[in-house]
Amino acid sequence: MSDQNNVQPSSASSSLRLPLRVDEVMTQTVMTLRVTDSFDDAVKLMATHQVRHSVIVDDEGRIKGVISDRDVLRALARTPDWQTKAVSEIMTHEPFVVNPHTAVTDALAQLIEKHINCLPVVGEGEKICGILTSSDLLRSYRKVLESAHHQER
Repeated sequence: MSDQNNVQPSSASSSLRLPLRVDEVMTQTVMTLRVTDSFDDAVKLMATHQVRHSVIVDDEGRIKGVISDRDVLRALARTPDWQTKAVSEIMTHEPFVVNPHTAVTDALAQLIEKHINCLPVVGEGEKICGILTSSDLLRSYRKVLESAHHQER
């Protein structure tokens, strides 16, 4: 009789390199806007660069907020004069953030618990140095699965 709950890892899976820190998974190129940019600027940036999140920064590069595609859709549906709005009127103020050395598991827990899809990554001087999105985590997971599959062959 075998105990299926007591499965030992194969030698292939024990040699997998799993990402442990946010800086191993995050996107380093961040699409940013200024607080004074228009809502229209945010829509154009997201459409042109095919991103779902933009980080709002001040003149020193410090984070002031985040705007997501969901924020855009919500504003389009609920704001009759959206063309006249500044991004600061629509963005999420004081977003949750992580640093490059945050454990991936801690960042993932924040995304799940807060029901959000991105975490700006702040480095020295509280300046933006990356963004961690649910897509980044899924890409990383896919690489791990592909590597495990390749090693099993």
